[in-house]
Amino acid sequence: MTTVFRKANENDRNVEASLYIGNLDPKVTETILYELFVQFAPVRSLHLPKDRVLRAHQGFGFVEFKNPKDTEYVVSALKGVRLYGKLLRLRQLEAGKPSSTQPSKSVSTADVGAKIFVNNLNPLIDEKFLAETFSAFGTVIGSPQIVRDPQTGESKGHGFVDFDDFDSSDKAIESLNGKMLMNCLITVAYAFKGTNQKVRHGDKAERVLAANAKKRIQNSTPSDGTDGAGEGGRRKRGGLR
Repeated sequence: MTTVFRKANENDRNVEASLYIGNLDPKVTETILYELFVQFAPVRSLHLPKDRVLRAHQGFGFVEFKNPKDTEYVVSALKGVRLYGKLLRLRQLEAGKPSSTQPSKSVSTADVGAKIFVNNLNPLIDEKFLAETFSAFGTVIGSPQIVRDPQTGESKGHGFVDFDDFDSSDKAIESLNGKMLMNCLITVAYAFKGTNQKVRHGDKAERVLAANAKKRIQNSTPSDGTDGAGEGGRRKRGGLR
């Protein structure tokens, strides 16, 4: 199949005709997403922001359709669909809100405090290894950050990992804190909030905010009982990957 789509610039994207795509498996490519979405509506552009170092996408992206009316139909039709075992998270973008480099809080519950600090890392461990290790416990948002010497680029032996929910971060801390990783005994705990070295992420208030945000997102997902038929009785064309 010949894919014909372009990568739109942030300023050129029609927000009203665009969807945020989240929870993407690393194996998902722009071509795979195009082949999926074009079965439901004509695609104008598609973009997966990539990490500048690893050149891998960061687990989310954006698709723009030619007709703004198609966004609601696609969200409804693809509700519950998985790619490589991971449930797709689709949400319509809102005009006037940023969407390019990271999913906004209105789109994702990622930025609610499920941020952990990993210490005493082997100097040979890089961001990719850290992502592969911690993704076993849940969805890792973006690329993990390893703190490096600004002049040499060498690891300082500690870093940060962001999860999209507290269940995943709790499991990671419980499973890996005090364990050996590449012959080094690592410590894993919730990161401190900003420059405050007394208060850590993961407190009760953040968990309540995360739960409420998740409920709002779930409640805002269209559910019209059409079982994927969509507006005007349109049917899906072709099978899903």
